[in-house]
Amino acid sequence: MRREGHECLSQEDILRSTSRSLAPALALLIPGALAAQDSTPANLAEVELARSRACVPALADLAELEASMEPFTRRVDRLNMLGRAVSLEKRQDAEPFDNDDPMEASVARWFSADSALAVRFLEEGDSTILTQRTAARTEVLDRLRMSIQDVSTEAQASLDNGAAVQAAAEPCLGAILIRSAVLEECGGEQHPVCEAAAAEELQQPFLFVDAADDLWDVEQYGPWGQPAPIQIGPNGEIDGANTSARARIGNVGIQMTLRPLIRPRSEMSEEEAAQYQENLDSLGFTFDHPTLAMAPAIDLQGTLPPPLGGETHYLLHFGDLSGDDIIWSMEAAVGGPLRAVFPARSSDLARLRAGETVSFSAIRAPDEEGSTGEAVFTLSLLQVGQIPNVGTLLDYLSDGSFNQDLRTLFPSG
Repeated sequence: MRREGHECLSQEDILRSTSRSLAPALALLIPGALAAQDSTPANLAEVELARSRACVPALADLAELEASMEPFTRRVDRLNMLGRAVSLEKRQDAEPFDNDDPMEASVARWFSADSALAVRFLEEGDSTILTQRTAARTEVLDRLRMSIQDVSTEAQASLDNGAAVQAAAEPCLGAILIRSAVLEECGGEQHPVCEAAAAEELQQPFLFVDAADDLWDVEQYGPWGQPAPIQIGPNGEIDGANTSARARIGNVGIQMTLRPLIRPRSEMSEEEAAQYQENLDSLGFTFDHPTLAMAPAIDLQGTLPPPLGGETHYLLHFGDLSGDDIIWSMEAAVGGPLRAVFPARSSDLARLRAGETVSFSAIRAPDEEGSTGEAVFTLSLLQVGQIPNVGTLLDYLSDGSFNQDLRTLFPSG
């Protein structure tokens, strides 16, 4: 059972298993076994030249938006610096003050008043002076916090107004661009991306190749990572208890993560909760949290260009599709971010633990009756670290250790 489609999800979201109806039909389209595509996809140059040209104005607009945010960033940094100086009672850390700024002038006056109160306390030993100092410090810190909140609110409003700019630049962020197309589109303009394309040395964050076909020679791979116990991340998110691998060719990139999918039982029907527990029982996993349910899940993320060779479907699969190898599938669309999260079958987990290669393939369905489909491209994850790290994670999830750690972090969910 698999969910077909892609959407953006949070840690607690789930794409519920609905149907693997595409899988048998797609398997019939593949001629015996899926062979890797050695040649460059037919539409690669057209798609990537169009991307590179469109990215010039998109990145220029984004640079202007980011420049407009710099005053907010500087203001927040300065207010935080003033707050630290007040908290530590270290005037020198905040000097010099801008007396034309009401907030800075207020902080400067507080330092002078607090210094006078400190001298009085040493002379008189009156405890009420300490109370005055504490109250005055609290008042100025509260004013600083309110100022930071006001600046942050204004900055967020500016970002919201620039949402269209950010959306237009999304396909360009991290993408490898074609230098000649960028320079042609720049036409002598001095935007950051234009300057980077004209420079002889590499200028982050921009990446270029000289010709479209060169993109297909750019490959990047990351091995399966070592899982850590479940923990709370720096921003309050659930972290750890996962292992993932990634691969990229040109501007096609994927990352597959094996992790627990955690859901509050209060948001589930009794039938859903029972299905989760039945799944864990069938896997032999120990899990009995009072307010949370869990399923071992596959989290697939990536970036996809528009179809590069007439592909009609994307597949995540084991092997060469000569058997029951399909893990997940979706119809090809117009490209963009990919995110799919779904519970893993016991057979998926067994094959991952055994070290079988996982691949992401774009296939083209037959265009006439009697013909067969073919692969446009296949991107395979490295097997490096797969067996030990997948095995470590599955043991952690199944032997009760994960259950105990989760109860420690979330005693009541």
